[in-house]
Amino acid sequence: MKKTIRRSQLISPWGVGQMINFPHDLSLMVCGLDAWDKEFEKAVDKTEFEIREPRLEKRLQVEKFYTPPDFRKSENRSRVSNPGLRIPCVRFPLWHYCPRCGWMIKRKLYNDAQERCPGYQFATGYSCKHDEKKRSFLIPVRFICVCEDGHIEDFPFMEWVHTEKEWNNTCQLRYLPGKNSSLSGIEITCTCGASRTLSGATQKGVLDSISKTCEGNRPWLGETKGTLGCGKSLTVVQKGASNVYFPIIASSIYLPSWEKQLNPKVIKLVEQNWGLLGSPVDDQPNQDIIRYFANWKRVDFQELLQVVSDRMQQEKTVDNTISTIEQEENEEEYRRPEYEAILNEKGGDNQDFYVKSFPVSSYKKVVTESFQRIVLAHKIRETRVFTGFSRLVPGDIQLLDKKRNLSLNPDISWLPAIVVRGEGIFFEFREDRLQDWIKRPSVKKRIMLLEKNWERLMISRNQEPFKFNPIFILIHTFAHSIINQLSYDCGYGSSSLRERLYCSKSNLHDKMKGVLIYTASGDTEGSMGGLVRQGNPMRLEETIQSALTNATWCSSDPICIHSNGQGPNSVNLAACHNCVLVPETSCEHGNAMLDRALLLGTPEDSSIGYFSLSC
Repeated sequence: MKKTIRRSQLISPWGVGQMINFPHDLSLMVCGLDAWDKEFEKAVDKTEFEIREPRLEKRLQVEKFYTPPDFRKSENRSRVSNPGLRIPCVRFPLWHYCPRCGWMIKRKLYNDAQERCPGYQFATGYSCKHDEKKRSFLIPVRFICVCEDGHIEDFPFMEWVHTEKEWNNTCQLRYLPGKNSSLSGIEITCTCGASRTLSGATQKGVLDSISKTCEGNRPWLGETKGTLGCGKSLTVVQKGASNVYFPIIASSIYLPSWEKQLNPKVIKLVEQNWGLLGSPVDDQPNQDIIRYFANWKRVDFQELLQVVSDRMQQEKTVDNTISTIEQEENEEEYRRPEYEAILNEKGGDNQDFYVKSFPVSSYKKVVTESFQRIVLAHKIRETRVFTGFSRLVPGDIQLLDKKRNLSLNPDISWLPAIVVRGEGIFFEFREDRLQDWIKRPSVKKRIMLLEKNWERLMISRNQEPFKFNPIFILIHTFAHSIINQLSYDCGYGSSSLRERLYCSKSNLHDKMKGVLIYTASGDTEGSMGGLVRQGNPMRLEETIQSALTNATWCSSDPICIHSNGQGPNSVNLAACHNCVLVPETSCEHGNAMLDRALLLGTPEDSSIGYFSLSC
């Protein structure tokens, strides 16, 4: 079945195990990595799709990453590499019905053909009697069941209807939508005479009352027979609901392993052939292989040998660092080398990481009084890896545990990923100003409101609550305000700008206190340069000033600024879609943990705001 989707969308939001709604009422689910592997076997040279990011490979305990293959037609005997590769999908939900007469059938998982209503003659109501070619195509029902372990299955229509009588293979169900849009207006009837509306179907634990629990189905892996036998309670949701699927994405900024003055040809050679060049002999570089590549690509042998030796030594250091991170499950520690690389201006214009800072004295008061450093990232490369997913609740299980749901074959040692290139602006906040700010009683009182809401959420999810770092909320909210303003000033859409926070959520003594606002596109050429240009002196001050001015007032004020909890689970204070919320793709934390009062204060108390003395 020929349906198109962008490669980046297969990382997020439509990765393995997610349903995609295509035109003409077609609902497909992306298959697991076992099926992807079979598709890659058709490739003549699958190294074309290979992505290497050593730091992330070691953290996720995989050998490599592969980018989703793009479909290529081979016409008129033209030489096209790796033609005809597709992303395998299965049909889900399986229950379908006729939108005219309501006839229902449970279709097969691997049936990719559209099916018309058979024209069943019901004793009452409308029946499809006309010519077969004029009958409607069956469409999927919109109700499904999910459990907290990531399993998913069809709504048990047969069991739901036949609560008071037995059913057999002769029973034929009928889906009859009523005149109102509520669940009570949808009636499921059976030819045996049983009937029941869907009223109350989405209530918590309602399926437990009919002895229906999770069977452990994983349709994306071909499991629909209840072989796992999960046994947990099922939650009934609509298939397009936002809590059906939460992709878990691990990302990493490329860190240069080379000196700025190195030959770009040597760097490219090592990057593309590290699998061979990095194979040691007695814990030392393999000089025979290095000499072969030096002669083949006509580069200096000694220079290539030194580069390989340096990288092997760096990877040993990375191994020790990643081992510590795995034990602590600490995202902040993983990002610390990136933070240091930005501040130390590593890399160069001949590499995929090139940053340059301006003296903070070059800027006006709004910058000098609030920021320690402004760094312009001319070139950055980010690798985004799909590591797994959760349902009902986002991010409730560790990254490595989620990989269990991606394939049946335990020997699969790769994950889907994409590489994106772009530019950005890095803001490092002043340590002395931050320490003075967090000591203010008004700030502590404000953060306590948010902590109470967060504590209730964590307890409801059986997770350990923690005390917020006010600096994190401040930097996060500032990032959103800047993203919204930059979308006006530099021509990028707000959905194409992203934040990357370098700050601990809970540790007040953490030395990282910055944020990278960047754009990263799938194009090999990166971005247009407008974001870096906007970070220059005489431009950045105006952007910051405009962002802060806009944050002082919201069209939902005074309700917004005086709110004690907004958004899902009330984990925001003064933050709504009219002020500082950004598109879902732009925020690392699902538009949560925000409060614009921390920027410039409230109408009653300006001391809450970090920037209140700078503006």
